[in-house]
Amino acid sequence: MTESNSGSPNAPGWHDDPIGSVEQDRLGRAWFAEHAARLIDENHTAESSVVYGLEGAWGSGKSSVIALIKSFLTAPGAAADSRWRVVSFTPWATSGTEALLEEFFAALGAAAPRAEGTQRLRERISAYARIARPLAAAIPVVGSGIAEASRTIEERVRKPWNVAFEEVADELRELGTPILIIVDDIDRLQSSELLDLLKVVRLLGRFPGVDFLLAYDEQTLVETLQDPSRGQVSTARARAFMEKIVQYPLSMPPLLTGKIVKMLDAGLTEIVTVERLETVFDKQRFGRVVLTTMPSQLTTPRAIERFLAQVREQFRIHDLDEVNDVDLILATFLRVQFPDLFGHLQRWKAELTRGSSGGIVLGSRDDAKPDWEKLLATVEDSQDRVDARAVLQTLFPAFGEKQAVRAAAGRFAHPEYFDRYLAQSIPEGDIPDAVIARALAQAAAGHPDLLRSLVLAEDDEQVTLALSKIRVRYADIEEPWTRGEAPEGPISLELLRTGMGLVDQLPDRVAAWTSSQSQTTYWMANLLRLLLDADPTADVDPSLAACEQTYRRAHVISTATTTMERIREETQEALRGALRREATRIVPILLADLRAGDDSPGEDGSPFLYAFVDKAGLLLELQAAVREGFEAGEFTAEDVAARLVGFAYIVGGPPGAPPSSASFSGELFSMVTGLEAETVDHSERGTWADTSLARRRAFASRYIKGAAVETS
Repeated sequence: MTESNSGSPNAPGWHDDPIGSVEQDRLGRAWFAEHAARLIDENHTAESSVVYGLEGAWGSGKSSVIALIKSFLTAPGAAADSRWRVVSFTPWATSGTEALLEEFFAALGAAAPRAEGTQRLRERISAYARIARPLAAAIPVVGSGIAEASRTIEERVRKPWNVAFEEVADELRELGTPILIIVDDIDRLQSSELLDLLKVVRLLGRFPGVDFLLAYDEQTLVETLQDPSRGQVSTARARAFMEKIVQYPLSMPPLLTGKIVKMLDAGLTEIVTVERLETVFDKQRFGRVVLTTMPSQLTTPRAIERFLAQVREQFRIHDLDEVNDVDLILATFLRVQFPDLFGHLQRWKAELTRGSSGGIVLGSRDDAKPDWEKLLATVEDSQDRVDARAVLQTLFPAFGEKQAVRAAAGRFAHPEYFDRYLAQSIPEGDIPDAVIARALAQAAAGHPDLLRSLVLAEDDEQVTLALSKIRVRYADIEEPWTRGEAPEGPISLELLRTGMGLVDQLPDRVAAWTSSQSQTTYWMANLLRLLLDADPTADVDPSLAACEQTYRRAHVISTATTTMERIREETQEALRGALRREATRIVPILLADLRAGDDSPGEDGSPFLYAFVDKAGLLLELQAAVREGFEAGEFTAEDVAARLVGFAYIVGGPPGAPPSSASFSGELFSMVTGLEAETVDHSERGTWADTSLARRRAFASRYIKGAAVETS
């Protein structure tokens, strides 16, 4: 029950201070404090001393309730009619028995009004204190040993203990003022200090007309009384001991689940802002945790305000466009409530960020389901483990699911964003999303320098990261459900021109699963689809021509036209038009390559380009031209066969390594030439250090049968 400076992420922090007035009571505890004050006032007599115990967990608001009780007892017009003198005694601020007693008697003396006639009371309190201090050390914890202890002390002082006690008691009776001594946080004390305090309350300081209000967490207090150094003390015995001390135990009202949720809702709304809650915040995903798990863990006002203070700080230090709001809140909750578990997440990154997208598994490739119980082993309590599991399941789709879908960009579960939540910043080597957005926007407007610097950087990991963050912004038009995983990127012919230039420049790695060149190819293919879907009449050819290498340009167009079943007809026709126009340009290139014989550079005559012409529906035109070439003696069937030899490379092999095997497409050869041939795959492994056209011709010639085949 503390005052919190809530508000925007830039608001002042939380200070954990108790409230001081009813007007500050946001938890509705004033009625409880007023009831306690009335009980204390109505039970008070000038002939006895009553001990009240205010029981509540740490952070439950005991100090605030004490402040309200004091205000009800002392405020003008209150039920107690302002008769009370209320003083606080802080034993945990002292060290040792004598210092504790000195602090107690100073508090008792302060309760005496600074008025004429009370000087003698303060003097007698001081005199009694001189006797009580040595007496305290001699009194046993339990039993009636005070009489024996006092006799020992009386041998060294001129006045018996009981006489000094009665002198103080008589003065207090004559004063006629009710006194309440408040002792807060007695559960902070060590075992020996706690027992010294209880001696004071039970014996030495229990003057008539002086009541006590002790505040503590009962569980912690019982555990302190069970100090092993003092012998075996059962929980029941420890509680029974406290029953001898406290006549009226008052239990703090617990926070109900509805109140906890309301406090969290109010605090998080102020931090996140209504605008973000209504636009980017995933309420459904967050609701699973805020309605059940958080109330199970955040059971006191202090726990709630402490958590909100941490969230406020996280929102202040992060660029909120670089992270996911829900995940930032849940990561903070996990770090605050389960710090040991949070500290182990880095070791489990591969398993937690595993997911599939388009059939590609990201993260760990191990098909075995991770043993999540090993991760949860740092959480001991069974309910805590249930709660930790619920948070992990909400944060990480892979947690508990073998076939998880890849998390959206910005999520804790995304491998490229995972480290941001651990580092609580953008780590070194990461690329802020704002930089990606700026690079794309500038390139789309005809200023490609920033984008080119990202994609053509020397650091391969940086290039891969940049392209991954770029591609996620361009959802495939056949997969509209993937939209929203990241902000959509701009679409323009200028951006297509820049991207095609990058396709032309980037190195290809035929011995790798993927490369920056292939990633850029797929990005350009998707951008081409999006452009023509937005405007089927757009003139894309000049932008495509920025890639001067025929093979790479054709690869972009071929990829863009691979699957079109779920694309609207106008877009399909525009894509087929781009395919046909490119194939029209390729046919004379293939014929020129054949006429050049073994002096041709070779790539322009790859099997892919022949298949591209067939895909575009221009195979008959190519067939006719090839037959004319045969008849004119410009090239031979073996020359065509040499162009239809393809190579395979060992994935992960060193750059520049020779092919590991070769294949010959007899089927494609027959379609182009009308001659029968046999198709062979991955033949002559490990013998392809020489990839010249002459070597290919010799390899492919063995599979040409020479007989004519029917062609359509």
